Amino acid sequence: MAKVKIAIAEGALADPTWATSIAEKFDFEVVFGPVDTLAELQTTAKDCAVVVVALHKMTEEKISQMPESVKCISRLGVGLDSIDLVAANKFKLPVIFQPTYAYNEVANHAAAMALALHRGIYQATTTTQDGKWIPATQIAEITSIQDSTLGVIGCGRIGQTFIKKMQPFVKDIIGFDPAVTEAIPGVTMTKNLDELLTKCKIISMHAPYMPSTHHMIGKRELALMQKGSILVNVSRGGLIDETALIEALESGHLDGAGLDVFEKEPLAEDAPIRKTKNLLLSPHIAWYSKSSGPRLVEWGLVDAVNFVTKQSISNGKFAAGPF
Repeated sequence: MAKVKIAIAEGALADPTWATSIAEKFDFEVVFGPVDTLAELQTTAKDCAVVVVALHKMTEEKISQMPESVKCISRLGVGLDSIDLVAANKFKLPVIFQPTYAYNEVANHAAAMALALHRGIYQATTTTQDGKWIPATQIAEITSIQDSTLGVIGCGRIGQTFIKKMQPFVKDIIGFDPAVTEAIPGVTMTKNLDELLTKCKIISMHAPYMPSTHHMIGKRELALMQKGSILVNVSRGGLIDETALIEALESGHLDGAGLDVFEKEPLAEDAPIRKTKNLLLSPHIAWYSKSSGPRLVEWGLVDAVNFVTKQSISNGKFAAGPF
C-alpha cells in the first residue's frame, strides 16, 4: 500500500524537522511548498491526500479547485478565520483543527503579560535600561492586584484556564461570552460588554475572530475602560482597533497593553505600534513551548493520516465535515 502523502504549506512549521521525524515514525510522506496562490497550492498539493496549513488563507477559489487527490485540510492551530468554512462545506472538503494542543501555554502567556503590566515591570525595565533610577512612586500607577476586578472576554477553554490561573491574584472576575451558558465557578457572567469594560481594571481577550467580533474593542470601548486600565490580547489581532489602542496608550488613558497578535502579521518593521509606549509585544508565540510545538504537528499530521486511512481522528475536531 502506498504511503499517504501530505503537503505542508511553506512557513506552517516553526521547525520543519518536527514533520519529517513524525512522518518517519508513523510511516507517511511529507512535502513542503508555497500555497499563497492557487497555482502554488495546486503544484504543492499535487498527488497529496492532505494539505496542512497554519494561518495560510484557504479561500473558496482554492478550496473549489483543490487537486482531486486532497481529502482534507489540516489546520495546525485553533483559529479558523483563515479558512472559508462555508466553501469547505459546499465542496465537501473536511477541515480538521486542534483546539486543545496549547490552551495552557496561551493562558500562561496572557497571565504573564497581565501580571507584568500590572506591576509596572515594562516601565521599570525600560527606564532602568535608559540609565535612570526611578522611585517606585513614579514608575507606574501600581495598585494592589488583590483589590482589582479582572474582565475576561471569551470564556471558552483558554479563557477558563486563564481564569483559574488568575483567581488567586484578583478580587473579582467578570466574564463576557454569549456562547457560554453554564456557570463558571468564581466568575460573574454578564451579557453586557460595556458593563465589563467599565468595572474591570485588567481585561484579557480570548474571543474568536469573526465578522461580529471585528474591532469589538475600538475607540468607544477603550474610552469606557477605567483610566489606568490594562488590556491583554493573545487571541486574534482583529479584535482590537490598533489605531484606537495606540491613541489610548499615548494619551495615558490606559496604563499598558500586552499584545501577542496583530491585525496584520508579520508586523511591519515600521508599524506604529512597535514604537508605542507602555506596550508589551510578542510575535504570536503564546501557543509555543518545547512540548506544544511538536505536539501540535504530531496531532495535526497523524489525525489527517488517520482520517484518510481510517476515517477517524483522535485529538482534533472537525470544523467542516466529515462528509
